[in-house]
Amino acid sequence: MRLNHTTNIEQAVERIVRPYVSKRKHAVLSVGILRGGERLVYGFGDLRPFGAVSFDNLIYEIGSITKVFTTSLLALLIAEGALRPDDSLGKFEPTLPGRHPVTLAHLATHTSGLPGFPIFKAWRNRFDKTQHRDPYCHFTPEEAISYLRNVPPGNEGCKFRYSNEGTGILGRLLATWLGTDYETAITERLCVPLHLPDTGITLTLEQQARMVPGYAGKDVQRPETLLRDYAGAGALRSTLNDQLTFLSAHLGDHPNEEVGQDLLISQQTYARHSKTIGVGLGWIIDERGKFAWHNGSTHGFSSFMGFHQDRSSGIVVLSNYRSGLLSDSVDRIGLDLLDLLKKS
Repeated sequence: MRLNHTTNIEQAVERIVRPYVSKRKHAVLSVGILRGGERLVYGFGDLRPFGAVSFDNLIYEIGSITKVFTTSLLALLIAEGALRPDDSLGKFEPTLPGRHPVTLAHLATHTSGLPGFPIFKAWRNRFDKTQHRDPYCHFTPEEAISYLRNVPPGNEGCKFRYSNEGTGILGRLLATWLGTDYETAITERLCVPLHLPDTGITLTLEQQARMVPGYAGKDVQRPETLLRDYAGAGALRSTLNDQLTFLSAHLGDHPNEEVGQDLLISQQTYARHSKTIGVGLGWIIDERGKFAWHNGSTHGFSSFMGFHQDRSSGIVVLSNYRSGLLSDSVDRIGLDLLDLLKKS
């Protein structure tokens, strides 16, 4: 299918999204497309509870797309000459040796050697009714640093192992190095320069009124997610409008050309996931399909952001339902739309 006109794109979005929405009683889904300088927004679901708010101004948890903000912050600091990708964590963490082999780039590319969330602690968290809103409350930053302290030399950088804790630690280290907290660092270095007024962790009362309730499974409403120690892994909330603006900076189509140019650093390949999949600073790079992407999932939300490497077009999908199977997910919606745009 060739998408030559906005009407054709709208029909394609409807065809791809409708099966997903029809299975979810409370679905409120927002889809955004950047293409040739044009911004297209499509929404599905009931807007009546939100008054006059449009789909692109609803607020969602964006989950692990937060990681791309964390690694974008790193990219800006690298571009400024303040930091280097190969800076040792020992430069920032006093309990580690000064020349510790794990670097900032290792944290940003999931090759630090840090594991994913330990399964026994995941189950403990699942049934801890006092802490269940924070999925990492039983794995402290101190434990993560202790684990890194014992990583055998030579193991770093060898294997891709997706780690929320790794990016969470990266966010903490960068914020501490800047002399502030994570949310302030992201606000001052990214949200203000790029004009992202609705992206953050703490919401105003007006923003809370635009926050979409999250769901999982059989239409079970889920509590908002809290990440006390690992905010850089998935704590941000945002709108489709802000996410499209953020993506436009990565596409080199934002009025703040300096930041857009600096963000190119994040799109380089720093590590390998497989023969055809590279890893940038935050971005997963599909070298066969020639696109970069990241997704996100929290207790009651899922998200997708991706763009073609020629920077011609990009996609953002935000849903108020937790991720399901790949064949029935916002990932599938995003990938299908990227494929259609590539053929247009």
